[in-house]
Amino acid sequence: MAVSFQGFRSLIENNPDAISLIDRRGEILYGSASSTRMFGYQPEEIVGRNCLDLLHPEDRSHGHVALQEVLASPPGPLQWDARVRHKDGTFCWVESTLSNLLFEPEVKAIVMQQRDINARRVVEAQRQAYAEELTRSNLRLEEFARIAAHDLREPLLTISLYSEMMLKRAQIDATTKQMSQIVVESAKRMAILIDGLLSFASSGEHEALRFVDLRHAVGQAIQNLVTPINTSGATITVGRLPIVRSSELHLISLFQNLLSNAVKYRAERPLEININAERRGPDWVVRIQDNGIGIGAEHQARIFMPFVRLASRTVPGCGLGLAVCKKIVEELGGVIWIESQLGVGSTFCFTLMGKDAGMVPLPTNGELV
Repeated sequence: MAVSFQGFRSLIENNPDAISLIDRRGEILYGSASSTRMFGYQPEEIVGRNCLDLLHPEDRSHGHVALQEVLASPPGPLQWDARVRHKDGTFCWVESTLSNLLFEPEVKAIVMQQRDINARRVVEAQRQAYAEELTRSNLRLEEFARIAAHDLREPLLTISLYSEMMLKRAQIDATTKQMSQIVVESAKRMAILIDGLLSFASSGEHEALRFVDLRHAVGQAIQNLVTPINTSGATITVGRLPIVRSSELHLISLFQNLLSNAVKYRAERPLEININAERRGPDWVVRIQDNGIGIGAEHQARIFMPFVRLASRTVPGCGLGLAVCKKIVEELGGVIWIESQLGVGSTFCFTLMGKDAGMVPLPTNGELV
């Protein structure tokens, strides 16, 4: 069959991509000089062959579907990736673009433009392998943290129990009593650290997503913190919050950590905490604002790192609370940040992705809790 492609010759011959003209069955009518560089075949070696025969067996059905689609909906273009056999028997990844010009009098064929994407595919495969290995490493690390924390609890409990008994029952001098008290306090700090490690490890566990009322999650977090909140005399105002498609357990933990942080780092003035949310594009931005001691700008980039503590040891904690918050938010597809001024207060902000019909705000005015 004679094919006319006058007007296209210069473009085709100088194109770095391999250009082929095929008929409606996939038979190759013409191959450009770039075919040799890309596939190792001289143009005359591929003319008369069916282009689908050069595909990897696993990709042929996809190629057949693509050919049928471009025939059904001319002129296209239609694009797909497939592995094409090189003359030496190896396969390389190629991005193919089909344009149906069968009805163009100057062409009367389907134009197939093929671009070598093997290097890109190799990089993608390496990234995928790295991501999978990172996931496996994280799971192993989380499992190790759970096991280590569990195994440390029993001896730590024994140390704490017998140290307290010694303080109460033994006749000891002031220096020994002070040393025993240090042991007891150290054991308490270690218990807090173990709890933090368990929380940090479990924050990466996946829970089936469902519709969650953020006001309910906040209420549960407040209930879990009722004693320290009452002791601090804090006033918590909850504004309009949405219903989201998310993980309820993780959101409760998130609010609990952020509220606990506000209670711990309160100033001398009465503590006020405001919780609200606003729509930003497809997402929700949730803000937890307090009038506590605040954080200087030079420290704000570090506070979400594990084991970072800016306060003195008189404030209980192990430096994992905000790291847990960051991990939870990122697992849910959002970001978290702080807006703070030293001596004025802090606002912790995080986003929740707006998905499906679940992102509907509740028609509720702010109220005091």
